[in-house]
Amino acid sequence: MRSSEGVSLGTCGIRTARTTEDGAWTDGTPFDDWQLAPSAQDAARVVRSIVDRPDAPQSLGVAYRSPEERADIAAALSEEYVSDVHLIDETGAALEYLRPGLPTHHRTIALFDAGATGVDIDIVDVESGRSYGSMRTTAMSGMTFDAVVREHILGLGIVRAPQSADEDSALTAFCRGIKEALSSHRTASTPDGEHVLLERHIFELSIARSTEQAAAAVRQLGLEAEFYPDAVVAIGGTANVPLVRATLERFLQLPVIVPDRPEQVIAGGAAIHATRVDAAHVPPLVSHRPALTRLGMIALPIAGVIATIGLFTALGTSNESQPMSTPASVGETIRQTTTPPATTTPTSTSAPPTTSAPPPPPPTTSAPPTAAEPAPYVQYQPHYYPPAPAPAPTVPLPQIPGVQMPVIPLPVLPRLPF
Repeated sequence: MRSSEGVSLGTCGIRTARTTEDGAWTDGTPFDDWQLAPSAQDAARVVRSIVDRPDAPQSLGVAYRSPEERADIAAALSEEYVSDVHLIDETGAALEYLRPGLPTHHRTIALFDAGATGVDIDIVDVESGRSYGSMRTTAMSGMTFDAVVREHILGLGIVRAPQSADEDSALTAFCRGIKEALSSHRTASTPDGEHVLLERHIFELSIARSTEQAAAAVRQLGLEAEFYPDAVVAIGGTANVPLVRATLERFLQLPVIVPDRPEQVIAGGAAIHATRVDAAHVPPLVSHRPALTRLGMIALPIAGVIATIGLFTALGTSNESQPMSTPASVGETIRQTTTPPATTTPTSTSAPPTTSAPPPPPPTTSAPPTAAEPAPYVQYQPHYYPPAPAPAPTVPLPQIPGVQMPVIPLPVLPRLPF
């Protein structure tokens, strides 16, 4: 299997997911910036850093959220001189990742992408990827959950209020860690275990209202769509909160699927898409023949053209200077192969030509034949009966005048290293 890496552009960070040649998924380098939303240029720089690594993957895919963002990412990749990166929308990337593991009877699903600033809901057909309706709600978000934990921690007086931007960022990261710990534990405490920071049931009571509003938005969109979903698939980092799954099941009465590591679904789908596209692409054939063989492949056609022109030239010259032979004269011509060629001043013969016969050929300088020996050549008969014509008419060769071929100087070849 080809190694590939996918990149997803979130509101508060960039995520990467990589699949190795044995099919295992690994985390890519985190590119989280909670102070400023990443831009298309940031995504292009991340791709550039992935390409420059010694263990660069064979395929690269990037997921985008809108057509405008796609154009911005493509332009930014061109500025970074990065090519062969496959772009795919977030919904298509999620389906690329989820489609192999979904049951066959789930033909229409509701994608519940719970991110840092809100929830993107999309009713889609699993097979074709067609969207039957989409919406976005900010009633529930990862930042809202972080703010709940923050208020609780500050209310306990465990930490003081931040006095600078760096302290505020550190406190936000600390509260996010508590929220993620409550996804798999009942309580979150200090590392020494002496102080309980937050319990899950208190946290769930604080976020219950916003979670129910998000579930109600999914139900309303499903009723307005052309097809009501068969299941709900919750992805995104906030989908790890157990209350989110329980609220969706209670409000929608549908099976709710939360894949392992839901925050990596879109990035992983972009990697799968890039692998599939590159696997279907057939690379061009590259010749590995020696240089001398390639030179012969170039010179042979040129020599063939020159030989063809010379052949037609010889045929045209011979047709103009030699008469047509009759079947009886063929044998005589063979016997006269030792006769010297004719001189430039031919002599006339004693046999007068008839009025209906063609002009006689140029005579030779050989002695006149005696009565006991046959004539050195056969005189043209006044009436010549050719053999039966062939079924298909033959096309006579064109009379090509003689052409003086130019002398083509061959290039001086370098000395071969052997």
